[in-house]
Amino acid sequence: MVTNTSANPIDTSNSVSADRWLDSNEIMTGQFLTVAMAVTAYVLGRWEFLAFQCAVFVLSVISSGRLDIYALIYKSILKPLGILKPDMRIDNIEAYQFSHMIGSIVSGSAAYLIYSGSTTIGWGLTWAMMILGSLGFFGWCIACWMYYMIQKMGIKGFFRHTLIAGTFPGARGPRA
Repeated sequence: MVTNTSANPIDTSNSVSADRWLDSNEIMTGQFLTVAMAVTAYVLGRWEFLAFQCAVFVLSVISSGRLDIYALIYKSILKPLGILKPDMRIDNIEAYQFSHMIGSIVSGSAAYLIYSGSTTIGWGLTWAMMILGSLGFFGWCIACWMYYMIQKMGIKGFFRHTLIAGTFPGARGPRA
């Protein structure tokens, strides 16, 4: 789970609870590695990379982010070496957990389709994942947008968190 991993304490004077502060660079690391894994799978023509990515997403979802391998790479390598610094923003982690659920379905389906011989559809899903995942580099997440659209339809439970005020659905949260 993406949480306040900054060395600097969070200014909570704006009444935003601590669990709503997320490290955007941790999320962006995951988005980059997702796209990189899909590109690697396509270039090498290997469905196994997509199956691995599916497993990464499933582990993240079932552990509520504690076993998110991509986040662990950020926390244990990139951040300590100073390659990336925390970029704390107000956002809802549930939208990103939902994106991991969608990612596991898409990458798992693509891997299965390629393995079973339906390569055109499988690689098509892979390309869709690469293109839509790349939008994250510009600060917009398609699965996060889907999360907020489902929430807007009135479905509660997991979808109980509303959009952060002043933010376009799926866009990166404000620094406040």
